[in-house]
Amino acid sequence: MENPFEIIDKRLTAIEGKLEALIQRIDNPASASPTWINSKQLAQYLGTSVSFVTNLRISKIPYYKLGGRIYFKKQEIDEWIEKTRIKSGGEHLEDYLGSNRGGGDYGRKDI
Repeated sequence: MENPFEIIDKRLTAIEGKLEALIQRIDNPASASPTWINSKQLAQYLGTSVSFVTNLRISKIPYYKLGGRIYFKKQEIDEWIEKTRIKSGGEHLEDYLGSNRGGGDYGRKDI
């Protein structure tokens, strides 16, 4: 008969391992999610329809084709989304004012 304390120790060790894996998933969610996703999963990820994803694929987003199936890399999709960022009006104004501060007169002529 096996020692009951050894059984408890084995079970506690198994529980500790599972808890560490869960903590790693919480601390690093990118590693827990799949790298490769299909059109349906991408539509869910973006909150759009599959037909919208198909239209994006035709003209804009990077994708891979393997055996007639279409796959996307989540990291590449995230990078593509970051590139499509549009500046706000305030950012455009700051850029304009920052580029014209060197002249100091802002187009005015002193009389």
